[in-house]
Amino acid sequence: MRKITLKHTPPPALARQLADDLNASQREAATAPDGYNLILAGPGSGKTRVITYRVAWLIARGIPAESILLVTFTRRAAREMVGRLGGLVGHEAGRVWAGTFHHVGNRLLRRSAKELGFEPNFTILDGEDQTDLIRLAMDDAGLASKDKLAPKPSQIQHLISFAVNTRKTIEDVIAETAGNLIVWTDHVRGVAEAYAARKRASNCMDYDDLLVLWLKLLNEHPARLAEQGKMFRHILVDEMQDTNALQIEVVEKIAAAGAGNLTAVGDDAQSIYRFRGADYDNILKFPDRHAGSRIFRLDVNYRSTPQIVALTQASITHNKSGFPKQLVSARTDGLKPAVVATADVYEEADLVCQQIMESRDRGIPLTETAVLYRNHYDSVVLQGELLARGIPYNVRSGIRFFEQAHVKDVLAFLRVVLNPRDEASWRRLLLLLPGIGPAKAGAVYRKLAASGDPFSAVVAAETMATVPAKSRGMFAAFVNDLNLIRVTDPENRPAAAIQAVLAGGYPAVIRQRYDKPDNRIKDVEQFAVLAAKYESLERLVADLMLAGDLYGVESSGGEEPEDLLVLSSVHQAKGLEWSQVFVIRLVDDGFPNRRAVDEPGGEEEERRIFYVAVSRAKDELMLTYPSTVSRGYGPTTFSTPSRFITEIDRDLYERAELEHEFEEFEIPVPKEADAVMPGLLEEAKKKREAK
Repeated sequence: MRKITLKHTPPPALARQLADDLNASQREAATAPDGYNLILAGPGSGKTRVITYRVAWLIARGIPAESILLVTFTRRAAREMVGRLGGLVGHEAGRVWAGTFHHVGNRLLRRSAKELGFEPNFTILDGEDQTDLIRLAMDDAGLASKDKLAPKPSQIQHLISFAVNTRKTIEDVIAETAGNLIVWTDHVRGVAEAYAARKRASNCMDYDDLLVLWLKLLNEHPARLAEQGKMFRHILVDEMQDTNALQIEVVEKIAAAGAGNLTAVGDDAQSIYRFRGADYDNILKFPDRHAGSRIFRLDVNYRSTPQIVALTQASITHNKSGFPKQLVSARTDGLKPAVVATADVYEEADLVCQQIMESRDRGIPLTETAVLYRNHYDSVVLQGELLARGIPYNVRSGIRFFEQAHVKDVLAFLRVVLNPRDEASWRRLLLLLPGIGPAKAGAVYRKLAASGDPFSAVVAAETMATVPAKSRGMFAAFVNDLNLIRVTDPENRPAAAIQAVLAGGYPAVIRQRYDKPDNRIKDVEQFAVLAAKYESLERLVADLMLAGDLYGVESSGGEEPEDLLVLSSVHQAKGLEWSQVFVIRLVDDGFPNRRAVDEPGGEEEERRIFYVAVSRAKDELMLTYPSTVSRGYGPTTFSTPSRFITEIDRDLYERAELEHEFEEFEIPVPKEADAVMPGLLEEAKKKREAK
């Protein structure tokens, strides 16, 4: 039989673009041979460009676009890559299997749902749906009637998800991450089983099912594994360092069943999501798992100045694990990063705000400036100062501090003390008590409002009779908490009032009602620190209640209402960049996080978080830390600068000392006084002489 060979020649335009648009190391990675390839892409090194050009190069070589699987971690990243790819290969870009793990899993499971006990028209549960179904599963497992120490639905949901994604048992996950719930292990396992049964019965899957059932399909149905191995001739995984055990098992199983072409792209030094189940070894041990794999390094940074890159490089070299780095900048010289010690957190916030406004005057828009921090509660005092100065900002690490439910609860305590007839605040507080719903809260408030003195009425027997019998103990404790707040002289000592809230029963309410209770309690502690600046409770509450006005603040020219400063945790900032970056609260026990350092490998992950933070800056980087810290009560203590600053060579940054400058001013004399003053002086002189 005669054989005819079809030759695939890369389009001339693409060949020229490969030569012109990529540097030598990028081009080598983009055109890597078939097989297992690991592309280590440092910050700002053109990772997205390299992935896009590799896919284009594969298509130009004759690989059908529909046989390429490109897995990303966000839909935005997938859209960006497909968009760029379209500019290189045209309509072929739309035929690539590009998307998040969950997106791809959903498409594949629609084809094979029946083999897993589902119908192809299964629906996907969102977070709220999952919580509702877990509540029902808790009833099935007999957990709903247990005491108040039982885990909440959101906790159980997290434990189940973490176990699935790390390929661990419920028992191991509870032992490793939630030791206080060990006594509930059997119940949690029962809830997980009931939850799975309810999903199956209702033909629903949650996000984790899209992966775990995908893997189940591959493990239990060899024909499907062979089919997908043949379907995907090339697999590319973006942000390999962020994959978990479940995700890596899926893609490596498919690659092994097919042509064995897997390209992993990422930066081991940016592996910072262990708390979500990401496995650092997925990228670190890639060469060990795949003998003969090739490693390509993208070390040229196009984002940051040489001075910022040098500090970034110097920091990460203190980690013992990880691939060696030799980061270099492609840019011209800039300013050295600045390190500034402030007297306290208030001066730190004052410094950052002043620097931001001076930069804005120099032409750097607020949108090109970011303030990064390790812990969300580290931004509380700064948010207060931004509000006071009228600087508009956007919080990427969650909702604005003063809009969070637990902060509104504390504000309700303060508002009731300030204005005992504040119906909205009374109702909010009453609804925190078990057994009191909207109707009962309304009845109690009417009793209070009908009296001349709500605080006297709240302790009266008539009011207690309005409260359901099972709630009276909690109501009495609530009344006692109000009295403790009132005796702190809250109108003149607002910080003391918040401390009284923390000393009462409210922390227990946080633990019963909200997820991440420890972080929320720290939020309230930082609220007390902010309140210590105020000598009037009325002024504090008024400032916070008017904070919403800032959404309407425009830039100085009034042309860019969207010109907002960015506040973000480092984790939320990954993958982003700004002209000017401030990293605040760089004290030991804060950044690095104290609890994280105590865990195996914790200090190195914290240093990777610092690496991500400093590498977000393009032109200017300022690192700040307060010399003293306070929790809003108790003694103020001296802090220790973060080890991530002190371990770096002093020649790589500039120490900036704060100088306080006070502008002189004169009080102008009203014009009317010019004519009156001589007469008054003459009259006073005559009176003295008469005496």
